[in-house]
Parts: sequence; structure tokens; C-alpha cells
Amino acid sequence: MRESGTRVFSPAGMTASLTPALALAYLQELSVDVRAAVVLDPEGSPLAGDADLAVRASELLTSADRGCASAGPLLVARTPDGGAIAVLTGSYALVSLLEHDLAETANMLGTGPQADH
Repeated sequence: MRESGTRVFSPAGMTASLTPALALAYLQELSVDVRAAVVLDPEGSPLAGDADLAVRASELLTSADRGCASAGPLLVARTPDGGAIAVLTGSYALVSLLEHDLAETANMLGTGPQADH
């Protein structure tokens, strides 16, 4: 335990709160009915998860007018750096809760060049 007032120094600086792989694992722990998931970088390339879902997620985001979009069982949220995270839900998912969890996870996720591939 450190004493009060002790300074902390990290030469590496701050990193993203979640890596792409950890973000997917986190979402699958939060919902019992996530069938597939993918994290995309700002160019739309998959960083982690189901690469087959990447094209559908990119198309949905392109047609969306906000940072989050849904089309039936497919939910997508944009990350702060322009990437995205998408999940394909099953029939037992609590969609409104999963939308919230997806948006919060997207806000904690780094998908840019420093992200862990």
C-alpha cells in the first residue's frame, strides 16, 4: 500500500481500457444470448471475433445516422476512434439492455493503431 500523496509514474502512458478480444469476452459475459460478435477498426477490418459478421456490421453502420444501429438481431455501436463493435443476438437476448451494454463497451474500446490485434 502506498502512502497518501505518493505520485505514480507510467512512462508508457495510458492505454485503451479494453482490447478488442477482451471487449468481446466482456459482452459475452453480460448477455447469455450473443451468437457472434466482431470488433472493427476505423477502416472496417476485423480486429477480433467473427470476420463473417464484419461486412454486415460495416454496411449497417454506413446506413445509420448515429453511432449505434440495429437491424433485427444485429446490433452495432461505433467506438470513439471510428471503429465499431457488433453483436448478433439470439431470440433470448434482452435487446434494450444489450444495446446499452454495447454502447458502453464501445466507449471503453480502442480500435485504432495501438489496439491489441
